[in-house]
Amino acid sequence: MVTNQTTDGAGVAASFNEATKLQYINLSNKPPLYKTYAELRAIPLPDVASSSGLAMSTLQSIRGAGQNATGDGPVTLQTLAELLYHAAAVIRRRNLRDGEVHYRAAASAGALYPTEIYVVCGDLDGLRAGVYHFNPLDFTLARLRNGDLRRWVGAAAQDHAAYPATLVFTTVFWRSAWKYRERGYRYCYWDLGTIAANLTAAGNAAGAPVGLKFGFVDRSLTGYLGIDGIDEAPSLLATVGSPDGMLNPGSGDVPGMLPQESNDLAAGALDYPLSREVHLASWLRTGGDVAIWNGPGENARSSDKEELDGTGEHFRPLRSGLDGSFDGDLDLALRPAQSLGDCIRSRGSTRRFATEVMSWEDFRSIIDAAGNAVNAPHLADGFSPYLSVYLIVNAVTGLNPGAYYYNRFYNGLRLLREGDFRETAGHLGFEQALPADAAAVAFITADLPLIEREFGTRGYRMAQTVAGIIGGRVYLASHALGLGATGLTFYDDSVVEFFGPHSAGQEAVFVVPMGVPHQDNRVRPFRSSLAVSLDSRARGAGQA
Repeated sequence: MVTNQTTDGAGVAASFNEATKLQYINLSNKPPLYKTYAELRAIPLPDVASSSGLAMSTLQSIRGAGQNATGDGPVTLQTLAELLYHAAAVIRRRNLRDGEVHYRAAASAGALYPTEIYVVCGDLDGLRAGVYHFNPLDFTLARLRNGDLRRWVGAAAQDHAAYPATLVFTTVFWRSAWKYRERGYRYCYWDLGTIAANLTAAGNAAGAPVGLKFGFVDRSLTGYLGIDGIDEAPSLLATVGSPDGMLNPGSGDVPGMLPQESNDLAAGALDYPLSREVHLASWLRTGGDVAIWNGPGENARSSDKEELDGTGEHFRPLRSGLDGSFDGDLDLALRPAQSLGDCIRSRGSTRRFATEVMSWEDFRSIIDAAGNAVNAPHLADGFSPYLSVYLIVNAVTGLNPGAYYYNRFYNGLRLLREGDFRETAGHLGFEQALPADAAAVAFITADLPLIEREFGTRGYRMAQTVAGIIGGRVYLASHALGLGATGLTFYDDSVVEFFGPHSAGQEAVFVVPMGVPHQDNRVRPFRSSLAVSLDSRARGAGQA
């Protein structure tokens, strides 16, 4: 008898059949949503859920987050609790038929939350110096290392300023890949960005400036935190507070093994080689690599300034009235809005929009907030020319429906094409009703060739994260104004084609519809005429 077997002994046909089966998401190998250290004592954080903290207006908090804000107050355990709660904690719980569902402070694709947070600090009021892991479920810290070990994080980032605390964000890739497979790698960084949007706004509201760092020696932090850098890997650093001096640089060597063990986050994980390859290619391996990466960009940051029609009849400044008249003294952050604390504690993703008009005042305040600079190297002057925001406007008072480009330098909208594009928006948003019904839809794109030239493969991580920050700001600003927003996936090339030729050379990164929530917050079935036509052609219509 002739047999054909694979290397593991299974028949070739049987192996192929197993690999091509269709089924619902495999719930048996879903990774845990929370990392825990069962052998370590949980250190409770101060209760901030019921406090009236972070009373600053959401719009002011977002606007200030990218302006290198300074705070004179000391960073304490209470400060850390405010930041951790409003960035990543469980803020609500709801019992459904199949069990309890947890709602967190920031949005996450598929509610999978691949981001973990570690705290590295000196002695703070209420907390001893050490390295801690944050548990968002029970709002506690677990101490992983004792003593003031901030110099090792400083060595990894090539920044030896003595910040009171640094948050180290890591990503558990399998949490997103479990549902989204290779594409889940992108979603991990969108989710990191929405958390960063909350964190930077909360830092400003709390008077504790937050600085983001995308460049660091990856391997130094993996050993430092006791993670492997593959299943769970460091993704972002966030300094908290103003430095009070300089740290002893130290050697940068990992201070001994980390004996504490956590639950297995990678059990049952499937291998997605492209995600692993792009991540390993993005590593910075030496302090010299970090110094170069964090150095000044080579690109002349002037694309928005020099753009044709930056002003003129096709340009609408955000600081203009319904009649189009410009008011240079208008501060869009002063529009009445919910406080940041109340906004985050009540925020949720919109599942259905009403096809109602959004006011020009609300719309321009949201776009202005989303377009603010990011407190990070290369982005302190804004995300242009690396990222761009395009818009489909469906229903905004005083603004003609159509396709627009947001020019951050002139802080206004350039009309690319006038028309009713509701159905197109629904198609571009992966055939969903949300962008078709929304008042407006933000399409965030990135110039990936430019980013790779200036920042190498690691720039891809930065671009996805910054897109998440922009989207996270849209979430916060919309909710603070009594509106709704949600993040979506999309048809990549179709987005760029639609906004062309202006968007030539760009790649779609993230999509966020915004508008008036429908009273029935349930997904509405949708099918665009374009999708019907494409399906018909796929079945052979029009072929000889």
